[in-house]
Amino acid sequence: METPTPDPHSGAVLDGRYVLGERLRSDASGSAYAAHDRATGTTVVVTVLHPWLVGDAPAVHAFRGRAQHLEAVSHPGLARFLDHGRDGDRVYAVNEYLRGEPLAEVLDGASPVHEPHRALTVIASVLEALDAAHAQGIVHGALTPDRVVVGDDGRAGITGFPLLFDAAEDEAPDTRTDVRAVGLLLHALITGEPADPGEARPLRPSALVDSLPPDLDMLVANATDPNPRYRPRDAGQYLTLVEQVMRSLSRPLEEGGADTTRPIPIAAAELPAPRRGPLRRRVPVLAAAVLLVAALFATGWALFPREPEATLPDLAGVAAEEAEARLESLGLRLVVRFRDTYHDTVEPGGVAGSEPGPGAVLAEGDAVMLALSVGPRHADVPDVVGDTENEARDLLREAGFTRIDVVQEHSAEQLPGTVLATEPAAGREGDREDPVVIRVSEGVIVPSLDGMTQEEAVDALTRVGLTAVVVEQHHETVEPGGVSAQNPEPGSILPEEGEVSVTVSTGPEPEEEPSESPSETPSEESEGDRDEESDDGDGGGHNDGHGGGQGGGWDDHSCSAPAWSPGTTYEEGERVSHNGREYESRWWNQDNEPDSGTLWGPWSDRGRC
Repeated sequence: METPTPDPHSGAVLDGRYVLGERLRSDASGSAYAAHDRATGTTVVVTVLHPWLVGDAPAVHAFRGRAQHLEAVSHPGLARFLDHGRDGDRVYAVNEYLRGEPLAEVLDGASPVHEPHRALTVIASVLEALDAAHAQGIVHGALTPDRVVVGDDGRAGITGFPLLFDAAEDEAPDTRTDVRAVGLLLHALITGEPADPGEARPLRPSALVDSLPPDLDMLVANATDPNPRYRPRDAGQYLTLVEQVMRSLSRPLEEGGADTTRPIPIAAAELPAPRRGPLRRRVPVLAAAVLLVAALFATGWALFPREPEATLPDLAGVAAEEAEARLESLGLRLVVRFRDTYHDTVEPGGVAGSEPGPGAVLAEGDAVMLALSVGPRHADVPDVVGDTENEARDLLREAGFTRIDVVQEHSAEQLPGTVLATEPAAGREGDREDPVVIRVSEGVIVPSLDGMTQEEAVDALTRVGLTAVVVEQHHETVEPGGVSAQNPEPGSILPEEGEVSVTVSTGPEPEEEPSESPSETPSEESEGDRDEESDDGDGGGHNDGHGGGQGGGWDDHSCSAPAWSPGTTYEEGERVSHNGREYESRWWNQDNEPDSGTLWGPWSDRGRC
């Protein structure tokens, strides 16, 4: 008899605190275990990175970086991430253990599982939790019934966030990936049948369950459309649609729904047929009866209210917010949905069309689909030859090309990281659905140093043939000895032995202590303050990790930069103030909130003000 291979982690104790027990699941991130936390006496879930990835520095800091990001998200419906660390050759992350019944077990063998209103209640709680994650820029990416837990109150919680993804950056899961996963869950709840994730058509539960409300059918179809452009953009938008449909559905009888009473049928007694007189005598009587019925019908039409109706206006070219306002002003409580579409003349964000079309008669609660323009499908490829790879990516994305493939080639004339050519060539028309290939002079790819200590960062750079230049700088959130910034950013290409500036945190800036010498003159105090700033600030030989020292210290008491504002477009090099700190834009961006804990986002942290 074959002996099963023992689990390499089960029974291990990490950092003297977490005792690993039964393995729950495995994915690209590693293996997840139910574990006992000795410090709190509670059950937790510990995800351990796969052993073959521990020596892969980019995989390690991607794992730890996502865990750190997840620790900042809090919602009752999300399994909270509590801790992460490394114990020898084990890299791990710890999250809350959610108690309840996995949705996979709820669905097992049941058909159908929930009536529509209850199914939508479960789905709404899933979307509320996902909305909190999406608001922080976090995508689950692997939401399945076994990662949704239903509590005794009927509400659902989400667990099992992957910490690594197999896909490349340009193909990584996004918020619409989570929306489709929720649509699959809703389909399964209503029909009791697990849906095929690879289905090439939108799912409609009415194909399996009779007499479903049309709105419910459309709700599932919109979320499960194979083309992400036609799905709600994120959990928040899909939650709005779910709540609108919930309000339109009658509640179950046991929850105070429709009246269970029914009229009692009355059997009519059999009466003898009346005798009819001659036709000439009956004609006046029949005419009078017709006039009476017509009068009664007209009176009833005038006295009894009709269902409210309105005509759908022509919204072509109108901004999405204004279109919603116009539809709301009709007073019909319409269910408004959105999908993206290409359009040659309507500006991005404007309405390119609607379903039904302009002039259609709408009744209360009808659904209206607004197609929002994302600009023309075809655009000219910008000339990026001679630019760096990062510059080329920025210009291509600004032109609407989001799928970018990089191929490295040897070049004796160009520095590593320089764009040699593009396919399609500059000036040629490209399809925004297709990838643009940029050929780059080969060199060494700069790894991400997020979450590493100084020693780990130097080792990671040395192993790929790059040179680390370490500088120290105070940082409010990164622990002393940890990497707070790097320059150039991850993914950049450098020649062999190229230098990477690694900024290492020395902890928060020390608070100023009042002078103990009463005889110290104001000029001496000013000079002392300047000396202290020279030693501890951003100047005086230290740099910010993004391109060398700045010269002089920052004024910690006031910000000369304007406050960051959502919706404002910021060009490369512009500076803003936010939450008492000053930031500089690394590249063109909009609606990206500055965050001192983000090392390679669009903002560079320039210090307190």
